[in-house]
Amino acid sequence: MIAGAALAITGVLSITALAVQLLWYDPPCRPVAASSFTGPCGVLRLLVLLMLPILAAGLVLLVRGLVLVGRERRSVAEQREARQQPRR
Repeated sequence: MIAGAALAITGVLSITALAVQLLWYDPPCRPVAASSFTGPCGVLRLLVLLMLPILAAGLVLLVRGLVLVGRERRSVAEQREARQQPRR
């Protein structure tokens, strides 16, 4: 879960920084989302695309970690309930 959070945060920050560079580049990169990867604007667009798998992997690991933590908590709660029930 920690690795997923770290990857997700890294992906979000990197993509945000690259998007800001695309928007503030002089001369402007218009349109921002284009299929051309030539020139300086194209390199920035390519870097944004290359960071998307990092973001996706981070989100997948984060969700997987949260699911596993939820299962563990439910399992512990069920074990406590089983111990507290009176035996006949």
